[in-house]
Amino acid sequence: MPILTDTSVLLAAGVQRESRHEVAAAALREHAGDGLLVPLTILTELLCFARSRYGIEQQRRMWAGLSATGLTVVPVDLPMLSLARDIDTRYSDVGFGFADCTLLATCEALRTARVLSFDRRLAAYRPSFAQSLEVLP
Repeated sequence: MPILTDTSVLLAAGVQRESRHEVAAAALREHAGDGLLVPLTILTELLCFARSRYGIEQQRRMWAGLSATGLTVVPVDLPMLSLARDIDTRYSDVGFGFADCTLLATCEALRTARVLSFDRRLAAYRPSFAQSLEVLP
């Protein structure tokens, strides 16, 4: 079953000095055969974080390295953005941000209830097609 990847795991895997680098890199290797998916909004957030935290050269290295990861980029269209907005409204008390909501909308669109993320708040989300969202590692 495919698994969605969140910014937190991708950033940690891509930057060796991140505290969870080894855990993130191992999780990506472990689940590579499952079909790693990343919504375009998460990819955008990842590259923006990389630049703001580590500079343009780190952003470029991550950007170049993404093709070697085997990630499949998932487009986010208007219906998914509308669903993301609905998720934001329903879960306003959790404090999901825009990227989180688009990640969860992608879960719904692709009917996958597995996410690689260090953000445990995502587990508060209840997919319409599964009992719970599995947040790994």
